[in-house]
Amino acid sequence: MMTSDRRSMFVQRYDAQDVPWDTGITPPEIVRVVQELAPGSALDLGCGTGTNVRYLLERGWQADGIDFVPQAVEQAQAKLTDYSAERHTIYCHDVTRLKELTSLRAPYDLVIDIGCGHGIPTDQAMQYARDVASLMTPGGTWMLYAHQPSEERTSGWTPEAVRHIFSTSFELVWQMLSNDTTSGFPSGWYRLIKR
Repeated sequence: MMTSDRRSMFVQRYDAQDVPWDTGITPPEIVRVVQELAPGSALDLGCGTGTNVRYLLERGWQADGIDFVPQAVEQAQAKLTDYSAERHTIYCHDVTRLKELTSLRAPYDLVIDIGCGHGIPTDQAMQYARDVASLMTPGGTWMLYAHQPSEERTSGWTPEAVRHIFSTSFELVWQMLSNDTTSGFPSGWYRLIKR
């Protein structure tokens, strides 16, 4: 379970409108994958204000999102009013408790996690990986973006940790390591395929 301190920090940042990660732009890594795949069913973990959910809906996908910050969920819902509720749902929920969301429309062909999972403590990460895998179709794509730990912060996943955490249910087929354009933190994009 995510700590209440972490949730409180995000609530405060949304209240202060200090959300540099919310660019309103779908990352090119997601754009490329969506161009490659036939429209299907997608889930955005840590969906924030719904930018990527909207992008998917615009391209014919059914897309759901989950975020644990009420302000982000409200903004996402407002951003999606042009689309039929039959094609999307935004849940205010903790992604470390996915099994409690029995109304999710699994299985999903595509799962997106842009900077959400890397905040999950390492001892809970393997369960997170199993829970996400249980929601996906075999051959489904998981696009993961994660910061790496550094001297300034202990949270995050190294490339080795990503391979270890997800190796039971996923095959890592692509990665790109760089520094985050907003924070400057070492980070990585990973494309994983559900076995």
